[in-house]
Amino acid sequence: MKRIITVMSKRTGAGKTAVAVNLAAAFSAGGTKTGLLDLNNIIYDTRQALNASGDHTVKENFFPENYLEKMSGLYLFWSPDAFKVIGCCGDMLDTLVIDTDGMPDEELLEASGGIIIATTLEQSDIKQTLAVSQRLLDMGYPAQSLNIIVNRADNSIISVDDVQSVFKNIRVLAVLPFKKEVEQSQAKGEIYFLKDKNDGFTMGIKAAADAIKECGCGRAPEGQRGRDTKVYGINPDESRCAASDIDFDSEGEIKKAVHLKLFDEIDVKNLEKDALTHPEKKIIIHEEIKVKIKEILDRMDGVSRDRKERERLIKEIFEEVVGLGAVEDFLSDAEVSEVMVNRHDLIYIEKKGKLIRTGKRFTDDENVLRAIERIVLPLGRRIDESMPYVDARLPDGSRVNAVIPPLAIDGPVLTIRKFSNKKLTSGDLVKFGSITPEAVDYLKAAVRHPKNILISGGTGSGKTTLLNVLSSFIPDDERIITVEDSAELKLTQEHVVRLEARPANIEGKGAVTIRDLVRNCLRMRPDRIVVGECRGGETLDMLQAMNTGHEGSMTTVHANTPRDALSRIDVMVLMSGVELPLRAIREQIKSAINIVVQQARLKDGSRKVTHISEITGMEGDTILMHDVFKLQQTGETADGKVIGELKRVDRI
Repeated sequence: MKRIITVMSKRTGAGKTAVAVNLAAAFSAGGTKTGLLDLNNIIYDTRQALNASGDHTVKENFFPENYLEKMSGLYLFWSPDAFKVIGCCGDMLDTLVIDTDGMPDEELLEASGGIIIATTLEQSDIKQTLAVSQRLLDMGYPAQSLNIIVNRADNSIISVDDVQSVFKNIRVLAVLPFKKEVEQSQAKGEIYFLKDKNDGFTMGIKAAADAIKECGCGRAPEGQRGRDTKVYGINPDESRCAASDIDFDSEGEIKKAVHLKLFDEIDVKNLEKDALTHPEKKIIIHEEIKVKIKEILDRMDGVSRDRKERERLIKEIFEEVVGLGAVEDFLSDAEVSEVMVNRHDLIYIEKKGKLIRTGKRFTDDENVLRAIERIVLPLGRRIDESMPYVDARLPDGSRVNAVIPPLAIDGPVLTIRKFSNKKLTSGDLVKFGSITPEAVDYLKAAVRHPKNILISGGTGSGKTTLLNVLSSFIPDDERIITVEDSAELKLTQEHVVRLEARPANIEGKGAVTIRDLVRNCLRMRPDRIVVGECRGGETLDMLQAMNTGHEGSMTTVHANTPRDALSRIDVMVLMSGVELPLRAIREQIKSAINIVVQQARLKDGSRKVTHISEITGMEGDTILMHDVFKLQQTGETADGKVIGELKRVDRI
């Protein structure tokens, strides 16, 4: 093999896969027999980027000629073992482009004739790219074989010369302008470079490929697997990049160095997969990782020798490697209801209704992303450049939302709404001051008689908790079907069927929506239907169910007042795609919904029922309603607590 090029990036969002795929296409289009290897053995990004139809996973019986992807002329491989591909394809391929999964290990660095770091012009990316390039230089990797490709440049007139001064002696091969068409092509399984466009992106990729050919910087080293260390001027007898050689300015740098050495020395990903598939091995595997962390710290200079400090450091590094890192302790704190990671170094929690900025932090964006992947991968969900946001849940039922670059500008964002193991009762809500005993009796009678109830409120106001409490009043001899996007309801009755929506798989197929489930549950002979939240077209199906013999059903919506809740239902019914006049929609609402319960989180952080309203009829196109109970605020205490009571409203 003449040339091995490894493409890497410090963080998700720099378009690493787009650079690797299009660069490989550029070599192939120039008449070079080219292979493209994806090292990510969990989510193969190149599968979608190339619209690959076959299984390109490297098997035990490996015949390279079977891996040709006809549409692009590339040989496409998916494998966590780069050297199996390098060893078998050495005589067949001219060029191999490797799309890495994170920081390449030292063996792969030795085998690669050229490293390309994909980055953007964001300040945080530039800092990380400079740090990575310096680390590679410190390891003995030659500067002439190290290259930068700047991707997603907002200003298309920025030149290579403009950027070169930033990266000093590390050569900038190309500055690629931000183009939505590149991402759109990748999502469709098309290679943008092959569309024969003479725009900035295509010309930049071609220039990068030509520069690599001219300088020979991608030429694979001689020797078995290219591991002749003399090429790089490295003394094989020295322990390269030993942790003790690094001058640490902060604890964060210590953690980063430990992470790098840990992933160099043991196969953490495969160990974690073993722990997942063989729970009986989990304790042993985790202890092995913990011992290795301790060994690496013992070899370091500048690390505190205080026993408690070292134990804390080992614990935090271990939790980042196998757990959820900086947020792990908050998940075990019963008083914390929500955890919000805005950036790797900016974490907030909600405790007793108040938002608090914590002093905790992840080491870097990569560790936040690793925590997110640890949550979503066992559930069969994915998060990557083509699907940069995801909803999921933890094993205890806690709701998780994650967003990564390029949507999240400052790095991966993680939000966890904790699930309480203690099932709250109406008595608990009365004790907390959320509702009065009289209002509880009214709602209990409404559920039992049965009336259709809509719970309205803002985000984090306690809608789901109240829905759980009201559902507990349903008689035990009735068949209940619950439908949720993420299963949170825990009903105590025996005759309960729980349904949960499913997102699309990696190929974008197989999604089952809330609307699909609501329609299906009508065929399951329910007495009551409880929908966790109506967000779209399923609202029409829910109203029709309430109007056709399923009295006593319940759901929630996001709205700030009972009147706003009815307006929001108007809009969501229109989202169903069924063209109905507004009056007909409101007639449906008037007939279907009997009671609206408004829940709110007040400025002191407390969650209270503020209105219980009955729908009484229609006048023209307006739905008539009146308040049965309303929160009457009389003031606040010296420490900011709201003083008020939910009182029955006398009708005139």
